[in-house]
Amino acid sequence: MKYTANTLAHIILALLIIFISFTPGNSAEIDDSTVFIEAFNAYQLKDYLLTIDKCDQLNQIFPDSPLRDVTLLLVARASLKSGDMERAAKSVSMFSSEFPESSLKTSVEEELKTLASRHQKGEVLSADKGLQTAARKVRSDILAQERAAELKLEMERASNAKAEQDRLARIKLEEERREKERLIAETIAKANIKISIMLHEGAGAVPVGANGSLLVEISNKGKNSEDLLLTIAAAKEYAATLIRANRPDDNITRLHLAAGDTFKGSVIFRMPAGMVDGHRSIITVKAVSAKFSDVSFQNETILISSAPLVRAVGKLVKQKVTPGEKLRYRVTLLNAGSRPAQDLTVRLQLPPKIDFQGGADVSFKQEPNGTLIFKIDRIEIGKLAEINLDVKVREDSAAGQELRGNLEVINGALQKKDIFIATASVVQTK
Repeated sequence: MKYTANTLAHIILALLIIFISFTPGNSAEIDDSTVFIEAFNAYQLKDYLLTIDKCDQLNQIFPDSPLRDVTLLLVARASLKSGDMERAAKSVSMFSSEFPESSLKTSVEEELKTLASRHQKGEVLSADKGLQTAARKVRSDILAQERAAELKLEMERASNAKAEQDRLARIKLEEERREKERLIAETIAKANIKISIMLHEGAGAVPVGANGSLLVEISNKGKNSEDLLLTIAAAKEYAATLIRANRPDDNITRLHLAAGDTFKGSVIFRMPAGMVDGHRSIITVKAVSAKFSDVSFQNETILISSAPLVRAVGKLVKQKVTPGEKLRYRVTLLNAGSRPAQDLTVRLQLPPKIDFQGGADVSFKQEPNGTLIFKIDRIEIGKLAEINLDVKVREDSAAGQELRGNLEVINGALQKKDIFIATASVVQTK
């Protein structure tokens, strides 16, 4: 087989790239937390394909990384936004299978849950928004036609009943006629009740532990005055109430609206402190006619929490160590949430057979049991904080022994504690 000069040049370049990519010095510089932050920041910039590539790189090089849960969710969201519905469904399914008890399950969007369910049923996932829109319109048109036909049928029945009653005795005919008129008048009165509820979603995500508000407008678009009973449906811990605009002490449960009038108010609530970043909860505003209990109107929206999401990675800088070796132990904290993480306390229990030698660039306290305590004032969104310690492998460490420490991170601002298992290293012979 003959190759042109141009073809040979491309082959040589490809081989050179492969050789460089497998050079031990280069692979040793890759860190799972750094790769994740690159993926996370790419997602923030809406570069979803790069996000997926970085997440794939992390999963391939660090298959046991403690960041795998947030990595799977990041792949799912990036795949969804880039149109790869099959990949999004598979990633959500893997997350649910590998992390069935994860608190992050509440942050998964409904669209992703639906895609995962359809994928598990064997469907080939494809998106066609045009067909979906058309289907919804057809359904809406059919419902409108059915409602019109039912109203027409009711009027015809009323007319037929009246014609039949004309042959009956006068008193009975009058009673039945009045009852029919009452029913028709009630039907028309119900149909003429037209209430619009608008929820303005401009507040965005609400920080956990903070107060939030949702602007509400309730308008009477009918021709008659209406009395309405108002309720707010939300989880109890949100303590949601409806107030008049600029009057926080005026809790509204009943409202009188003249024809054409609009009530302006707010639903005030408190975002529970225990929510994870991106937790989604539905809140509903409902208005029921005080005259007809079966006539009601409602509108709903989703409340999203905003919080720091701290992950910690602790490990020796080498996966294979020897007895008596001096090296670094590194703790990396990263914030993958939507709020800065503040007032963090890190409690580190070094692996057995590892002696703490000191840490020049960080202040710490050491408990009698050897636990090291560090303080981190603040980690911005999408940023890292590192703690580097000088340690030594004990001389009596046995070959093949696994060295793995424990990490505990306490968020003082949120009164929340997370425990992480550090990455393991193995003792080898000198």
